[in-house]
Amino acid sequence: MLYFTFISPNGASLSVYAADENQPDSGTIDIEKVNWYYGSGATSVEQQEGLANSFSLAQNYPNPFNPTTTIQYSIPEASHVSLKVFDVLGKEVAVLVNQEQTAGIYTSNFDASNLTSGIYFYTLKANNFTATKKLMLVK
Repeated sequence: MLYFTFISPNGASLSVYAADENQPDSGTIDIEKVNWYYGSGATSVEQQEGLANSFSLAQNYPNPFNPTTTIQYSIPEASHVSLKVFDVLGKEVAVLVNQEQTAGIYTSNFDASNLTSGIYFYTLKANNFTATKKLMLVK
C-alpha cells in the first residue's frame, strides 16, 4: 500500500493512503483513507531515506523533553517491530509501533502530554534484536 505521513512540530500526524498504488504518475492521487492523530500519546512513524545495515535504536531527541520527543531506529530486514514506552516500575505507558515494517530507517514522534515528569524507558524489539534506552520528561 502506498501512503504518506505528514508530521507537525507538536507531534500530530496526518496519514494519507492511496486508493491504488499503481496509479499513473499524474501528480494527483486518489485517496482511499485518511488518518488524523492528535492529543495525548499521539505518535507517528515515518520512514526516512536511506538503507539500514544493522538493527539500531538511537537516543531520543531532545532529551530531556517536554512534551514531545523523536526516536529514530533502523531495521535491516523486514520485521515485526515493537516500540514501547515504560515507566520506572515497568508499566507500559505507550505503544508507538506494533506492526510489520520493511527494512529502513524510521522516526517515531512521542507525545507525553498525558504523563507526569520523570524517567521513562523505551524498548525496540525486531526479530531477535532488543534494545532499551532511557528518556526524561520534564514539565
